[in-house]
Amino acid sequence: MVTLTEKDKKYIENTEGTVLARAAIDHLTVLERKHGKKVKGDIKREMENVGYSLDTFKIKPAERIPTSHYMAFFVVEKQLFNLDDEGIREMGRETAKMSFLLRFASSLLISIETLCKNSNVAWNKYYRGGGGELYITELKKEEKILRGELRNFLGHPIHCRYMEGYFGQVVSLVAGGEAKCREEKCPFSEEESNVHRFMATWK
Repeated sequence: MVTLTEKDKKYIENTEGTVLARAAIDHLTVLERKHGKKVKGDIKREMENVGYSLDTFKIKPAERIPTSHYMAFFVVEKQLFNLDDEGIREMGRETAKMSFLLRFASSLLISIETLCKNSNVAWNKYYRGGGGELYITELKKEEKILRGELRNFLGHPIHCRYMEGYFGQVVSLVAGGEAKCREEKCPFSEEESNVHRFMATWK
């Protein structure tokens, strides 16, 4: 049975706004490929057990769900399927391949400069109403380094690992090479910070 620690509860309840249900549905698609059709029922049950409602059988991609519920989803997913940090990053990479953002970038063959310019617009297609802002703060094309900041968004430490995988996959497609992303600064390690800073590099 999945359990929430006091820290989990604090992080979840302090995360504001809404997110497109499409985000959770993409997770379910990836998990069903690996674990079969029982995934939706298992996650629905465990979400209810920890006090959050998410009808995994009925949610539609265009619906909006509380971002706090999505953070609880991460805890359930990690414990239920025994995902370590790299497993969470892999989930980020796999869901990024299905995301609106990546399909949009791929269809237009956009440049990395255009991606940087529109990062917050893309973020707010998913996260709204207290869901933070995403800005690219540094781009060094010759050195193949990109830094971005997610501001005014708490989330959960599991979500941080997920975004490392997700952002890395987006940069990989747009830059046209193998990419890695790691979080350099995090509110969970620096109490006075309200910024998640990520650095992506590519070959």
